[in-house]
Amino acid sequence: MFELMIKNTIWVFNHPDPESIPSYYVSGLMPAEYMGIKKIVFLDNHNPEKLIDHFKPKIIIISKVFSTKVSELTKIAKRKKIKIISIFDDWSFENINRTKLNLPIAENSDVVIAKTKFAANEIFTNTNINCSVIPDPLRFKKNKIFEKIDEPIKACWFGMHTNHSTIIEELLNIEKMNIKIKLSFISNSFESIENFLMQNNFKNINVKLIFWNKTSNLDIVNSDVVVLPYPKDKKRLIKSSNRIIESLNLGRFTILSNVEQFSEFEKFTYFGDISKGLNWILNNNSKAKQITLDGQNYVNDNYSIQKICDKWINIFKNL
Repeated sequence: MFELMIKNTIWVFNHPDPESIPSYYVSGLMPAEYMGIKKIVFLDNHNPEKLIDHFKPKIIIISKVFSTKVSELTKIAKRKKIKIISIFDDWSFENINRTKLNLPIAENSDVVIAKTKFAANEIFTNTNINCSVIPDPLRFKKNKIFEKIDEPIKACWFGMHTNHSTIIEELLNIEKMNIKIKLSFISNSFESIENFLMQNNFKNINVKLIFWNKTSNLDIVNSDVVVLPYPKDKKRLIKSSNRIIESLNLGRFTILSNVEQFSEFEKFTYFGDISKGLNWILNNNSKAKQITLDGQNYVNDNYSIQKICDKWINIFKNL
């Protein structure tokens, strides 16, 4: 029965290059590949009726949308009694344009997927739509734990340009700690970071800019520490844990802001002030290695692609 459902399912990506978007890769392409689901790119110049008539799906899974054209697809699918499962990344209701894209799709869906319970609660509070929670899986193979951390600390931050403000806001605090640090930024663009660096003369922070790519795990493991600042705002409240689990999976000591939505990882990270975490690690290498190892074991036990696809299988069984 399950095999037949999979055969009659298509997974829709509303972007010409799905692999270029990290969240698309882990929350869509990986589980689709693992379960053997057909992957379809659907863009503005595509005809939704023809797509449905060609593939004749019984189930359509829709990853994050960038165009209102996907709403047409869901309306036609619903009319034809096709089951619709939609996945929503970072749905902030403060973003009116994002809500205009998402809400019609959510209303036409039989199942709505969020990546965390906090994101699910936010959707329910604003739409009265219940969500199932399926986190992002680990993307990369695990790496050995860091050896020893000393000055200059080899650290990195990685993420999309939309999160640059989170690390920029921390740089002045890090500079004041008077700790020598080699800090790599791994991202898809650097305009805001370059502008900030031009306006400030850092004596303790040596910055390197690296473009995100399919093998960015190799860039991350060139550092011993990953810093992940999260402001306590609604935009970050609904974020996926994918950067946290990947940092631990790659054996990097992870300094993570003390935020409620990621308290799950408190005992596997330095959970607090980013600058103080950099100072703490210099005097606590042994403890840091142990909590990182514990964290690596935890994320591999709970966030492997197999574990995440087990959650998908339960969704199918309950359709």
